[in-house]
Amino acid sequence: MSSLSPDQVRAQIDEFWQIMCGKSSGRLDELYSSAALLWTGKARKPETAAVALARRAQQIAAPGAHAEVELGLIEVESPVPSLAIASYTYRFRYTRSGEGVSPQQRRTMFGRATQIFHVDERGAVRIVHEHLSAATNPEVAKISGG
Repeated sequence: MSSLSPDQVRAQIDEFWQIMCGKSSGRLDELYSSAALLWTGKARKPETAAVALARRAQQIAAPGAHAEVELGLIEVESPVPSLAIASYTYRFRYTRSGEGVSPQQRRTMFGRATQIFHVDERGAVRIVHEHLSAATNPEVAKISGG
């Protein structure tokens, strides 16, 4: 197995968010292992990559969709050479409007992402686990947490 560097992980995270914001022609399913499990938004249980990515693909391709993201510091740990765990905070804004569609707006002011990456047998970096959730304001946490 190939070694996985923090720069490779950060590049995958950047590509993930570029696709999520509709700024890349890449495909989300190419970033994930077929066996990946995802915890997204307000999900009560994990979903397979196929289920979660199908929903995301519809969201990205929706007419009048616009999304923006701001990423916090990305911390990467690599317990073994072919595996890396990335965690970071983010802000995500999604709006959809236009003729014939119901206006929609979603905002995650303080999100937290944990993504586990693995180098597969072909040497490709893939997400094998992902957990996106709401977080508290990091500035408030610093003040109250000491």
